[in-house]
Amino acid sequence: MVLHGGGDLRSETVSDPAPGPGEVIVKVHACSICGSDLHAFHGKHPRLTFPRILGHEFSGEIVALGKRAGRFSVGQRVCCDIDLPCGKCGPCREGRSNICDELRTMGFDRDGAYAEYAVVPGFNVYPLPENVSFDQASAVQVLGISYHAVVHRVQPRAGEKIAVIGAGPIGLGAALIAQSMGADVTILDLLEYRIALAKKLGISQAMNAGAGDLRERALAATGGRGFDRVVECVGGFQERTVADAAAMVKRGGRITVVGTFPENKATIPIAYLKDREIDLNFSRGNFQAFAPCIELVATGKIDPQRYISHRIPLERAEEALRLLEARSVEAHKIVLHPWAGARG
Repeated sequence: MVLHGGGDLRSETVSDPAPGPGEVIVKVHACSICGSDLHAFHGKHPRLTFPRILGHEFSGEIVALGKRAGRFSVGQRVCCDIDLPCGKCGPCREGRSNICDELRTMGFDRDGAYAEYAVVPGFNVYPLPENVSFDQASAVQVLGISYHAVVHRVQPRAGEKIAVIGAGPIGLGAALIAQSMGADVTILDLLEYRIALAKKLGISQAMNAGAGDLRERALAATGGRGFDRVVECVGGFQERTVADAAAMVKRGGRITVVGTFPENKATIPIAYLKDREIDLNFSRGNFQAFAPCIELVATGKIDPQRYISHRIPLERAEEALRLLEARSVEAHKIVLHPWAGARG
C-alpha cells in the first residue's frame, strides 16, 4: 500500500526487495496501525516523504539474508524495530540514538511494512519466543514507546500517584507498566469503550476526562495535592491535553509528553509551570525497549492480544485507517494481515 500524498493510498505491485549487507527480508505476517499512520495518511507527519509504503509496527519471518547477516536464519520468527540512526552524530555518540540528528524511520522516510515483504537492518531484528504470536509481536513497538516513556522518562516510584491521559494503546501500555512498578495509576479518556477496556485490563482507576473539572477531580483523587506525575499519551491535532496535564499535576511534580503532535500548536502554561517548579519533559520512540517488552509479553505480564480489536487484510488498509479515525466503533488496536490466511 503506497501513499502518494495526503489521502492518496494505493494498492500497487512493486518489485520484491533485495537485502543489502547486514539486512534481512521479512515476510510480514502482521502490521499494526498506529495513530501516527493516520497523521501520515493525511500528509501531516513531519518526516514523511512521498511516495511511501507506510507501516512501522510489524512482525514476520525471515525469508532472505544479505551478506553479514549470518546470525539470523531463514524461517526465523521476528519482530522489528524501525529507527535508523546514523551512529555518528552527537546524540548517537552520547548513547541517545532515538534523537539522532539524521534519524530515519521505516514507514515515514523509508519504506515500511504495509506490504508483503520489508527490508530490515539486522540490528533492528529481534527473534520471537515461540509463545509470542505475530499479532502480539506487532504490538511490541508501540509497547516499547510506553516502556521508554515510563521507565526512562517518567521514572515513577512505588506508591506515587500517576495519571495517564489517553487510553489508546500507548496510554494503556504506560498505565500497565507504571502499575507494574508499584505506582497508583489513574487513566483518563473521553471514550467510554476505552475506559471500559482499561478497567478490564486491571488498571486501578479509570475515568472519563470530560466529566467535570479535571483539577478538582485530580485534587479529590490525591488528597488535595495533585498527581505526582502526569503522562500525556494523546497528542493529535488538538491543544487541550498539555494544559490538562498542568492542571492535574502537583507542585514540584512532573509532566511527560509522549503523544505525537504533528503541528506546533500545543499551548504550555509557562507561568503556571514555572511558579510551581513543575518538570516538563518529553519522550520519543521506543529507545532500548524491544528486548524488555518482548519479555513482558512472553511472560504474560502484558498481553497485547487483549486490546487487538480488528484484524483486516492489507488491501483494506485505507478502510482500517478510517475506522481507527472515526471512533464510531470500538477500535482499539487494528492489525493488517498482508497474506491470505496469515497466522496471528
